[in-house]
Amino acid sequence: MNVGEAISIIWKICVLAELAVAGRLLLQGLAGEYPALMTVCSVLPLKSLLLMYVYAHVTPGQADQARLITENLAPGEWILYAWVVYELFSRWTRSYKGIGRFGKLLLVVLLAASILLSAALWHSEWKALDFARNFRIYYILNRVIFGALALFVVGMWWFFRRHPVATAANVVRHTQISMVYFAGAAVGFLSFTMMGLNAVRVANLGLMVLTTVSFCAWAALLSRTGQIAPAVQRVSPEDRQRIERINQELLNLMGELTHRR
Repeated sequence: MNVGEAISIIWKICVLAELAVAGRLLLQGLAGEYPALMTVCSVLPLKSLLLMYVYAHVTPGQADQARLITENLAPGEWILYAWVVYELFSRWTRSYKGIGRFGKLLLVVLLAASILLSAALWHSEWKALDFARNFRIYYILNRVIFGALALFVVGMWWFFRRHPVATAANVVRHTQISMVYFAGAAVGFLSFTMMGLNAVRVANLGLMVLTTVSFCAWAALLSRTGQIAPAVQRVSPEDRQRIERINQELLNLMGELTHRR
């Protein structure tokens, strides 16, 4: 079995894994709790089936046309994944009573830092990619967006774990899977944008395996019982004061930085 055949087989398994997550969310009564993830698992199989059909009937001379279909479908996928990440952020902030204005500020800061860090390598990638201009822009932008999402989720996880409160197990598991998925995808896309066609088959295989494993993990680990808030969810007066103090200190810090500018 060559790499292309392995990718084709794993791709079909991946579609089944995505549908399994959608079915699991429905059966466990979690579709309303995670509408973004539910939407992703309903839309991506349709995208995959369309691309499977296209690539099965494409000729060598039509490769750019097939690639153009992938490029045109990508913005919708980016929006859906951004929704998944925002949904995760909302679930975490819901557990932190009193985070208030700082929660919104944290969202903006993490997002801005993630985009800036993720875009830092674009110049090297532009030189490495041997494609027409529009395809270069697409591949680099794809890597930048997945890199930004990965950095955002990791930064969010790091921040909220530094100031822990009781959080539903599903939120923790969802975050951990998302960190692995987005970080792994960003590395896979980066290997392609930096090495070009030399890495395309290995990168595609790695991304397909990563996606399949991640969706299998979502299907297996998100459950109805995992959505139940822990008994210690109630915030003590000491915790409330601590969160309010952190909130105010960080707001003051951001105010000072803004004033200096």
